[in-house]
Amino acid sequence: MNDTLKYAAIDLECATSDVGNICEIGLVIMENGKEIFSFRSLVRPVVPVFGDWQRWNLSYSLRDTLSAPSFSEVWSRVSDQIKGVPLIAHNASQVECKHLGHAFSHHQMQDESAAPFYCTLELARKAWPDIEKHGIKSLARLFDWELDHHNPESDARVCSAVVERIASENGTQSWDELVAKNQWQRHSIPQFQNRLIVRAKHASPKKRSDYIQDLITWKPTLKLDTMAKGQSYVISGFDNAQKQELRMRGSKAGLMNRRSVNPRVDFLVADEKMGAAKYGRCLEYKIPIISKEEFLSQLPALENE
Repeated sequence: MNDTLKYAAIDLECATSDVGNICEIGLVIMENGKEIFSFRSLVRPVVPVFGDWQRWNLSYSLRDTLSAPSFSEVWSRVSDQIKGVPLIAHNASQVECKHLGHAFSHHQMQDESAAPFYCTLELARKAWPDIEKHGIKSLARLFDWELDHHNPESDARVCSAVVERIASENGTQSWDELVAKNQWQRHSIPQFQNRLIVRAKHASPKKRSDYIQDLITWKPTLKLDTMAKGQSYVISGFDNAQKQELRMRGSKAGLMNRRSVNPRVDFLVADEKMGAAKYGRCLEYKIPIISKEEFLSQLPALENE
């Protein structure tokens, strides 16, 4: 019986569309409203390829993941911490349960699949039926939770925020009480007879030019008055190599790179064309947009402070 409100929130990123081809893990453990453990690590994918979405959206490269430890090595670092602790994830039954099931099978770790799993997407829909969208981004925006989407530790932390808010609204003090009050369904990590089935079509890597139709020409929003250490920014429209260069330069100058646009972002750095969704959010949240040249021209002053 779990008479405390202790659980582990987990989120995974995958290198391809192959189920179980995990390339990054994020984990947050909560106990009675306090975060007691957090973890994030790259994982060496079983299928050593990045899909097009991964090349375009993740902040690291395939090369980075190929030098990372295997899934079994990474899991061994957290297995003692989560032993006997319920796991949660957003859309767990359709995503994390299946990915972990295949990964455990491939690495012959079936004994690890006994952990109970619960879905925060299902919990949010039960608790807040009047909310239009229950996706992780929508909930973070609605409740003003900080989210660096597709950073699995950040995604996991938002999952824990869902649980903590609902527990507070219900006045629940223990995990068992939370599950019972919300009739929250328990899921199991499936076991698979066969090892990871490779279904990904490994086409040649796409270049930025392949995505031109998804990008739009932008017009200035607000003027960025000053750039200061500690400000957060987003990059849009550049290829992965350029993004990595800009992130490194920004980090050296004391700036914080974010992957998604939210009201707390101070400015966005865009190429001649940028993502339509990010541009729309900059207009909505009145976030300044600057060019690469403007960005780089202001960094030396910050670096010398």
